[in-house]
Amino acid sequence: MRTLLFVSFASIVGCSSSGSKPAAEPKPQPACRDDVGDDVEVGVRTGVEGAKTGVTTAVEGVKTFGSATAGLVEGGKDEAKDRWKEGSEQTKQTARKGAAQTKQQSQVPRCPK
Repeated sequence: MRTLLFVSFASIVGCSSSGSKPAAEPKPQPACRDDVGDDVEVGVRTGVEGAKTGVTTAVEGVKTFGSATAGLVEGGKDEAKDRWKEGSEQTKQTARKGAAQTKQQSQVPRCPK
């Protein structure tokens, strides 16, 4: 299953970067999962959302590191510590928001039979 998600994610990323076509509107999330195709779609959506969360959180972490480093140069150890704490909280908020969005993508119930 992981391999399938990775291949699906890689194909989505590869297709989206080809460039000549404008980005299409994303298909709305299904209300329920009826067959294997819906299961795969939910899995891919969840994987993509998780990847976005990881990248966004990593960017926030890099910003935090840069800010703390600048604080060290500008104001010393205390300034760096204050900036690190501030950036750390922002990174946590970003991660929590992304986790909630990822969880939402993954929680599509089975359709009643």
